[in-house]
Amino acid sequence: EHPWLKEVTVSGGASFFGGMESGEPRKTRFRFSPDLTCIVGGSMTGKSTLLDGLRLHVGATLPVDESVRGQVESRGRNVFAAGSPEVTLDCPGQDPAGPPGGRWPAQFFAQNELQRLSQDGAAVENILARLIPSEVQGIGERGAALKNLDEDLDNRVSELKSLYNSVEEAEQACHRTGKARQELEVFSEAGVDRLRRAVRDHQSWEYTARTVQGALEEEIEEIVRSAGALRIDLPPAGRETASTSPEHSVDWEKLDLVGRRHEIVERLEEVAHGIKKWLDDIRDVSSKMSEREAAVRVEVERALAALGHDAGVLKEIQELTRRASLFPDYKKLYDAQRAFLERQEKRFGDLLEERRTLLEEQREAFGRVAQGIEQEFGGRIRVHRIDDADSRPLADFLMRLRLPGVKSWWENLGPAERPSPNRLVACLGAGSLAEVGMSNAVQERFREGVTKSKRWELAALRCPDTYVLELRMDDGSYRPLNDLSGGQRVSVLLSLLLETTDDRPLVIDQPEDELDNRFLSETVLPALKKLRGRRQVIVATHNANVVVNGDADMVIQLDATAHRGRVACAGAIEEPATRDAIVRTVDGGEEAFRLRRRKYGF
Repeated sequence: EHPWLKEVTVSGGASFFGGMESGEPRKTRFRFSPDLTCIVGGSMTGKSTLLDGLRLHVGATLPVDESVRGQVESRGRNVFAAGSPEVTLDCPGQDPAGPPGGRWPAQFFAQNELQRLSQDGAAVENILARLIPSEVQGIGERGAALKNLDEDLDNRVSELKSLYNSVEEAEQACHRTGKARQELEVFSEAGVDRLRRAVRDHQSWEYTARTVQGALEEEIEEIVRSAGALRIDLPPAGRETASTSPEHSVDWEKLDLVGRRHEIVERLEEVAHGIKKWLDDIRDVSSKMSEREAAVRVEVERALAALGHDAGVLKEIQELTRRASLFPDYKKLYDAQRAFLERQEKRFGDLLEERRTLLEEQREAFGRVAQGIEQEFGGRIRVHRIDDADSRPLADFLMRLRLPGVKSWWENLGPAERPSPNRLVACLGAGSLAEVGMSNAVQERFREGVTKSKRWELAALRCPDTYVLELRMDDGSYRPLNDLSGGQRVSVLLSLLLETTDDRPLVIDQPEDELDNRFLSETVLPALKKLRGRRQVIVATHNANVVVNGDADMVIQLDATAHRGRVACAGAIEEPATRDAIVRTVDGGEEAFRLRRRKYGF
């Protein structure tokens, strides 16, 4: 019904628990209970090495704190996994071919990690999210939806920037072509339109003359050659003999080959002459058009001079005309892209509103969780939410702007004074940046530096809320987690961890380091017993209270030489060998146990 690890085998390599023995790979097996397993042993026997090695092997989340993470990675890689030993996991009910982390999705906490975890807002929020069974699913779904919306908005900012650049380019093209149309309208008063028509007519006739001449000159020459070929002498007419039959005789008078040749030659010469005359007429029209263009140009140049322009502007007419002709196409493109940008902006705004609504629902859910915590712990622990408190995303955005004065403005604000991205966008739009403490000079630079595309980027930012855990002190006052001692921090977080509905295996290395025995007996141990049957817990400990009073189902005693670790004993507390191991390792031996009994008077 819940994932658990039954057995781990480490074999071969140069591992602390593997290596070679008599030329064969040495194997070490660790057997665990589905409920509470305690790992005991003296210092340097490999308790932390085993847990850190398993953490890396299953790919569990590593500690946020760099120093703790470094220790976990060092022990896990350089000691447990040295020489790449073979590590096998036996997880009942799970696919043996699946990834280790999928078969055994354990949640790990190394030495001192719980104490430093109090400064990780995301980790505290994750613990709170699993405390109230009725809220777990909704909080998880909304959290995933918020994350997807953040990513979607971020992607849409990039799309909007690209689209906005395209709209600006189209607008510039419209401006250039529209300006060309305006300039042409100014020149029309001087008769530029008439000159443009004269130029067009001249160019058209000149093009026609060149085209016709190029196409027909060779044809004329061919006609002349054909006419010349027809002037060859025909053979003399033969005389038929009397024996020639009538059907084989030639009627020379009817054929009249000479007369018909003469007629064809005259017609060919007439066609050639007609084509030449037609070409001459076309050239003449082209020449007249050229003269007309020159005359109109003189008139236009005089009119332009009267308007204060020189004749040089006429050279721009052709380019202006070309630009002006493109205006309708550019205007159509600009209108289409602008309309599309407006639709995308509206969709962007809808997503922002959807995220705002979802965030409010999430905050209400965490509010119910906070109420549940106060009831569960009788007011001893409570939760205080600070909206948009993790301002690192906004700080990164502001620093990237590199605007003079903005960095100083931000750094001089106290944590409670720093605005959220939404408020900054609202103040920027309303022209009320003074409300967030900006001087006039900084306001001006900020307005200039935060362009339209930068405003989208700013609007898409979301600074996570921070949930502050508070512990009630003996005088009735409440103190935030960060102001507590290390032991108090661990006690609060451990209390919450053991009360969650999370069914993932929980692995903790020496939780008692910062805790007093009273807290262990009154809070931790009862919570551990409540987890029986629904969550596997593995604890490495030096404290007899955790092992004995926690009623561990499996106790693993580790022993070690300088280079090798082994399982010295493993079993239930009821077994004599296990009981003796507990007395020796966590109770100081039988004599120490009897001495304490006499001292207490039991």
